[in-house]
Amino acid sequence: MRRRLLRPALLCATLWTAAVCQAQVTVLENATLIDGTGRPPVANSTVVITNGRITYAGPKAQAKVPGGAARVNVAGKFIVPGVINLHGHLGATKGLVQDNKNYTRENTFHQLKTYANYGVTSVVSMGSDQPLILDIRREQRATGRPKEARVFTAFRGFTGPGGYPTKAPGMKGVPYEVSTPAQVEKALDELASRHVDLVKVWVDDHLGKEQKIPIPLVKVIISGAKKRGLNTAAHIFYYDDAKALAEGGLYGLAHSVRDKEVDAAFIASMKKSGTWQAAATFTRELSMFVYAQPPQWLDDPFFTPSVSPETRATLKSAAYAKNVAANPENMLYKGFLKTAQKNLKKLADAGVPYGFGTDTGPPARIQGFFEHLEMQLMAEAGLTPQQIITSWSKSAAQWLGASKDLGTAEAGHWADLVVTAKNPLTDINNMRTIEQVYIGGNRVR
Repeated sequence: MRRRLLRPALLCATLWTAAVCQAQVTVLENATLIDGTGRPPVANSTVVITNGRITYAGPKAQAKVPGGAARVNVAGKFIVPGVINLHGHLGATKGLVQDNKNYTRENTFHQLKTYANYGVTSVVSMGSDQPLILDIRREQRATGRPKEARVFTAFRGFTGPGGYPTKAPGMKGVPYEVSTPAQVEKALDELASRHVDLVKVWVDDHLGKEQKIPIPLVKVIISGAKKRGLNTAAHIFYYDDAKALAEGGLYGLAHSVRDKEVDAAFIASMKKSGTWQAAATFTRELSMFVYAQPPQWLDDPFFTPSVSPETRATLKSAAYAKNVAANPENMLYKGFLKTAQKNLKKLADAGVPYGFGTDTGPPARIQGFFEHLEMQLMAEAGLTPQQIITSWSKSAAQWLGASKDLGTAEAGHWADLVVTAKNPLTDINNMRTIEQVYIGGNRVR
């Protein structure tokens, strides 16, 4: 009888030992660790990754490395958290054409792998998705260790009947076009049943050319989403809309205010309600005018893997440049970009929380490369490299409600990491010296 009682314990011990022996352990050693918390970097560090999660990140002298671990010597390099992009769009664009027929598994995975190649380890797809994205998200979360950028999704966003952006190519029928609270509630029930990560609403008239959803109805969306445990992000352009929505309990601005500079009253409303500047999306403004004279970075080896040779040739062509320059409205975005930059700096200095986002995915807003342009534009706005890194790591994960698993390079988090050859704390453009990318401990570059 005593032997029988001991057998389960012995079996458990045997199984536990086997599990430990079979654990996949990777160790990145001898690099400088920038963990994304805002703390000073750790020189001569060790990061231990066990079954995709970080089990230790800190000074090498204090690390306990299991026997049999795969050791990766990254001496002289820098380890930073992977980029969490809080505003992107997936699937519908191929080359420079946006159309729902492009929304295929092959195209979406290609885009997610492109993001990952540039160190973007998570992306929030903001309201222009097809049901396919829910399948991909479910598959990724089944293991937690995808080999491409992680997906978060708002699935379908809200606008008014015929409102912005339903006239954009491939967008008719994608957003919910609502005009009554009853329609809002029905759509929110569907979104909740699909377990979306957030709710998106477009609040814009496209410089007076299109219908804008009424602010009172947007407030119904915000309150209805909250009742279902969901946060709402709004595409805004105007100061007045952003302030009214902050006062109405909006969780995040998905773009910067661009028509005027924010003031003390605006900042007070943001801070009182806890509204985030979730994404500044400077590169969205840049994309409107930058191709009027083909930019030098079109020949940058860091850019070329982000697009096909055909797309690159078109962007470099005189015909494309002429078409961009011919639209006087495009040139207005130079001023809008400058205003957006001033506003982010004001908000950051005032202590309003902010994240990182680009609005990449639509035509000519190049996934992967533009995230690095966004970093550059944030630096030009006056943010420090440490602030920029924190915006895409700790802060972005917090805004998503994903801080338990993502964001910083700390024990317990998924090992979504980027290894660079040069120090991004001295120049944020050193993020372009990417040598390795890990998602859930899987090396994807």
